[in-house]
Amino acid sequence: MKEMIIDENEKKKEVNEKILTDLCESYLLLNRWPSSEMDSIIVPCLLKVASKKDETEEAQKEVEIALLALGNIGFWEKLYLNEITDIIKYHQEHQNLTRLAYQSAWGILIYGFTKVDSLEEVIVNELHFVREATRELEELTKN
Repeated sequence: MKEMIIDENEKKKEVNEKILTDLCESYLLLNRWPSSEMDSIIVPCLLKVASKKDETEEAQKEVEIALLALGNIGFWEKLYLNEITDIIKYHQEHQNLTRLAYQSAWGILIYGFTKVDSLEEVIVNELHFVREATRELEELTKN
């Protein structure tokens, strides 16, 4: 699978983004610790999918699977953590993710707190969690 991802990524002009995304998601769901070579291909590909702003059901499912796969990474570079935090904050503000996607996003951010240098960043992220948890509890009590 590793070779397939590298081959698909190297095509550049002819790259089929859907195939590359599917391969990256599958790889991460099967391998918790990608190599740095794979990390540089997989993470940007999945962050691109996770950052989709389209609110259609199909786009939501694509974002959900990308976040689920990204949540399976056992480490986060600070660069990627900042980008994923921005993506998650956007989706929280627009409330356009499924519960599974939020669960994956929370896992990413909670695990990523160990890489955060600033207490202020930790507090801001925790406030986002509280806001989402409150919203979900209110939604559940209505049902």
